[in-house]
Amino acid sequence: MEGSRLSLALVVAAAGYGVRLDSALPKQYVPLLGIPMVQRTLYTLSSCSRVDTLVVVVNDPDVEYCEDEIRLERIEKVAKVTPGAEKRALSVRNGLRALTELGAWDLIGVHDAARPLVTCEELSRAVAALDTDPSLDGVVLAVPSADTMKIVDDSGLIVGTPDRGTLWRAQTPQIFRWQVLLDAYDVPDETLQTATDDAALVEARGGRVAVVEGSPENFKVTDRVDLRHAEQILAERRR
Repeated sequence: MEGSRLSLALVVAAAGYGVRLDSALPKQYVPLLGIPMVQRTLYTLSSCSRVDTLVVVVNDPDVEYCEDEIRLERIEKVAKVTPGAEKRALSVRNGLRALTELGAWDLIGVHDAARPLVTCEELSRAVAALDTDPSLDGVVLAVPSADTMKIVDDSGLIVGTPDRGTLWRAQTPQIFRWQVLLDAYDVPDETLQTATDDAALVEARGGRVAVVEGSPENFKVTDRVDLRHAEQILAERRR
């Protein structure tokens, strides 16, 4: 029922420079079919009925520029643009702090701006899992691994082959109960500097986090091959 709907705020991680893309622009501003990647991501998230509020974390020098662009493009659910930090998790923590200054929500999630092909349907499935199972602390969109994975030591030798059936490739958004994620990020900077995944911080505190199957199209744009693939998918979606 609409009256019992869980409210949701998202931190959109759009700081960093994406050096593997080998672009003159930071990755998040590289155009996809003429529209900057971060703008496409924000358009989609802002259009989702399950999303109430967005906070965008960008490189410190870009805050004013991004604020102006968001106003110009009328992306109304963006409540604040805040500066990031050197590492992703430290940037996310800045976003969480910005959200707490604005209010409180039932759920809080984190999404990478470099995943511009996420859909509202995928996000809604993730929220629905938390809606229906109060025992869960969080959910992660993910896809089953289609590849055999290898565990490799420092010298490059294979030391193990885990069962592929137990392996999933984590995506974003990753969505959690409000206080659960705030508590998970209440750790020393040294811990956050090595964290690449929000769910791992929750898991480290004993949290129950489930996967919700996402789409292979919700990949992270990292290099030129990903960029071409993303533009191909966007072109197909226009048909």
